[in-house]
Amino acid sequence: MGLRNGERGSSGVYYLGSPLTGHYVPVVTGVPADGRPLQLSGSAAPGAVVTLTGVRMRGRDRRDAPADGISLHIPAGQSVALYDGADRVAIGLLDVVGGLRRPRSGQLSVDGVAVHQLSGAALERYRGDRGLLSGRFPLLSSLSVSDNVLTALRTRRTDAAARDRAAELLMTAGAAHLAAREVDSLSPEEQWRVLIARALLATPRLMLAEDPSPDLDARGSRRVLDLLMDAHARFGFTLLLATSRLATTVRCDRVVSLVDGLVATDEFCGDDDEWTRGRIDRIG
Repeated sequence: MGLRNGERGSSGVYYLGSPLTGHYVPVVTGVPADGRPLQLSGSAAPGAVVTLTGVRMRGRDRRDAPADGISLHIPAGQSVALYDGADRVAIGLLDVVGGLRRPRSGQLSVDGVAVHQLSGAALERYRGDRGLLSGRFPLLSSLSVSDNVLTALRTRRTDAAARDRAAELLMTAGAAHLAAREVDSLSPEEQWRVLIARALLATPRLMLAEDPSPDLDARGSRRVLDLLMDAHARFGFTLLLATSRLATTVRCDRVVSLVDGLVATDEFCGDDDEWTRGRIDRIG
């Protein structure tokens, strides 16, 4: 199981809300003076708009990075499966979008904010505004379930409203009965339910998620993915879901297949079995 309590993720930091403040670097002119994300006109959806232009990710051998990079436009509120077989390019792309690593080259815009230019306090604030759902950033064994959810607060101050919000999200995740439990006593499925509640605490407009299926049995995987997609429908955030499983891709509105650091296919999902079988044949 990938959730080792108290373990640090590959970026060397826990997923904790940051108390820091700062200014975003706008990618377009005319943004508010306080540097907050641009509210795009003409869209009532609460999700974030994500645009990648020629994004090339760093690797062990930089000469292997394709010259064109990854270019995508993701509208507000869309759910997108990033499928990569087994080379973990999709997870690397999540880290770039989440501000956990910088691209080698290219541009990344989230709601008009040039994420690839952020640094210091502005970058920390941007990270704190994302929903991050990953077994690489596990629950902390030193805290109760409820307090683990509260680690996603943007401020270190915990008031009654924050605790009420955490309790509400645990209920939404089907984990209200676990609030006072120790993390070490939770099953893998229960841990993922708490991770979802934690990721939702900041009311993110962009959710960056990794497929929980490798850590769970078939039934547990189905239930956790059901919960994630129900949250997407309820809260309206934009969802990027990294997966190496074809069965997971069908949960999303759109499937982007990544091969060797490039977009191989970019398709919208259909509802019929024949379309699904055809897409499986094309992806391989």
